[in-house]
Amino acid sequence: MARDFSQRWITLITLLGSGGLVVLLFWSYWAFGSQLALAQGADSAMDVVTAGVLAWTVAVSAQTPDKEHPFGHSRAEPIGGLVVAVIAGVLAVEVGRNAVEALLARESLRIDWLLVAVFGAKSAFKTCVFLFSTGAFRRTRSPAMKALAVDARNDVLVSVLAITGFFGMRAGYPTLDAWLALPVAAWIAWTGFELARDNIRYLMGEAPPEERQEELRRLAQTVEGVVAAHDLRAHFLGTMLQVHVHIVVKPDISVLQAHDIGEAVRMRIEKEEDVGICSVHIDVK
Repeated sequence: MARDFSQRWITLITLLGSGGLVVLLFWSYWAFGSQLALAQGADSAMDVVTAGVLAWTVAVSAQTPDKEHPFGHSRAEPIGGLVVAVIAGVLAVEVGRNAVEALLARESLRIDWLLVAVFGAKSAFKTCVFLFSTGAFRRTRSPAMKALAVDARNDVLVSVLAITGFFGMRAGYPTLDAWLALPVAAWIAWTGFELARDNIRYLMGEAPPEERQEELRRLAQTVEGVVAAHDLRAHFLGTMLQVHVHIVVKPDISVLQAHDIGEAVRMRIEKEEDVGICSVHIDVK
């Protein structure tokens, strides 16, 4: 419950903050006619969409299993992660295209101190979102929190580019931001690719690392009454693991005792934070 509340709080703050930035940036465009403010405002509008999608996936993922989804709703978060990955790809293309056009046209950045303050405010806000969502991801391994962190980091890089371009122009380097934008675009594209790859693994039911599977097998073997555990198989069902394990019990115990041992193994495995459901097959020695 604490995990769900933390994630919902972070996505809600991001949604509201991005909405405020949209108003501020579009006002800056209306007041100063800055195309850069317009572009940043459009980017923040996409952030509102991103935060909205992630807030929805976090809420859906937290729902308990039901008749239509007997294994829960944990696949919702990887879907949100894929949406953010696509947005990162679009942002990378846009940043790279604008940089190349600026270099070919030999255009210099037009920006004043007030716009620098606006972009600085966006960068500061997104830095806070990045730090909080990164912390939440480390605690929960939530794909939604990782996607939010990646999106916030990309926005900070783009905002810092605009500010760097302003100071570069004042120092006599009018195309500095355009040159810096090229590796930044490549970096954003790579992070989008990594995000897509990670979430596709969740959705395709990839197995966890061999080390984790061995940990789960040993855990099953520690339950009282289990002689041995073998043939453990596990795969991701959304963000949670579905585990199947064979256990060996003594042949001289009753069926009821064997059943109770199997239930004890199931409950012990399902106590693990990354396990959603476990099934146990009982063998005799």
